[in-house]
Amino acid sequence: MKIDKRTLIAMTVMGATGMSFAACSADGTDVEQPVGSTDDPLGGIGPIQCLRRLRACTEEMCSSESEAFREARFLSREWFAAKDALRRCATDRCLKVCFEGTGGTSGTGGAGGGPATGGAGGGPATGGSVGSGGIGPDGGETGGAGGDGGPETGGTTSTGGAVSTGGAVSTGGMVSTGGAVSTGGTVSTGGAVSTGGAVSTGGAVSTGGAVSTGGTVSTGGAGPVGVDLTGTWVSRLQTSGTISAPVVGSTAANIDLVLRLAISNSGGTQTGKIEICNIATTTTPNPQSLVVTFTPAVLATLNATATQPTPTVNVGDPVPVPAFTILSGINASNASVDADADGNPGVTLPSNIGGIIALDAYTGLTININLNATLQNATTITGTTSFTTNGMVFGSSNPSLLSSGTISVTPASSAVPFSASKLAGDVSCSSILSQEL
Repeated sequence: MKIDKRTLIAMTVMGATGMSFAACSADGTDVEQPVGSTDDPLGGIGPIQCLRRLRACTEEMCSSESEAFREARFLSREWFAAKDALRRCATDRCLKVCFEGTGGTSGTGGAGGGPATGGAGGGPATGGSVGSGGIGPDGGETGGAGGDGGPETGGTTSTGGAVSTGGAVSTGGMVSTGGAVSTGGTVSTGGAVSTGGAVSTGGAVSTGGAVSTGGTVSTGGAGPVGVDLTGTWVSRLQTSGTISAPVVGSTAANIDLVLRLAISNSGGTQTGKIEICNIATTTTPNPQSLVVTFTPAVLATLNATATQPTPTVNVGDPVPVPAFTILSGINASNASVDADADGNPGVTLPSNIGGIIALDAYTGLTININLNATLQNATTITGTTSFTTNGMVFGSSNPSLLSSGTISVTPASSAVPFSASKLAGDVSCSSILSQEL
């Protein structure tokens, strides 16, 4: 086999390198080798300036190959095999460390109209030092300042790239503060440094137009008005109870009332007027035990008025209704009042006892009515009511039979169910009684 001169020289260098590497670790201790020493088995894999980093990389990435090489007997078959394995591993896994950071990132806009891209010897703009680990022209490992035109890694040095003549520095106008002026290119003497033109002020600062005031501030308008309760409310109450009166004593009775409640509002005040349009009591089991007639003159006196602040009521809400006390033929001091103006004390109630005795009883009545109500819809109120009637007898048309005493009408329940319907306008009792309730 014919071996030329260059091959022989390479083999001689590789052999000497292997001997030196083995010698540095033969006693089990690492001896720092000079950078570029011919005793290093990694010689020739990369630039000589990179051997130290190659060695550090192979110790980490090719630890098993390095160990095998150190333990192999010098110039034995195992030694050569281990050496080849170590070099292959170094080439595959570590050669890249020789080419990292070659030249650094080019700056953005060199000082004073730097050479055009590719210009001979153009140092990196904006102070861009060669990236860490880039190979400098003097073999420095840490990357010196811009070198003689190109990184050591095969980049062809630009030869004669025309120097930019008058090329304005890129817009932005900030002169690079640290970009080394190219040592080979003649600095452009005519390119005025771009000032970036007039600095954009962004136009007139937007004021957002007229500041929105939100329009007229809403005052919320009028507060919630609720359902209009004004008008005439009508209810018929039917329940059982007890009547107590002189001569007949106490007896069961059915009670039937027709109530009218007129509601009006004025100046924040609600006025309610309650009237008993009709009242009938029928004794049981004998309807003839006591029959009392409430004449229109007496019925006209069965009313009372109460006021309260106007409430706001919506469907489903409770309806505040004040308590009513009706005084007929009597005053708060229990003195008789000729309310029906017939010349007799109190009010006159024609009565029939047992279907045999007829007389006029002169009485004073106190009727208390309480309503616990809820608005079901705009025209219907439901709930319960409690009412009682108490009276005093001031005399009669038959004094020998009836001259004094007390009377009472008491429902069996203190919470009698009721339902009231609203009629439009001010409807009188006579109009109500003409309708079927």
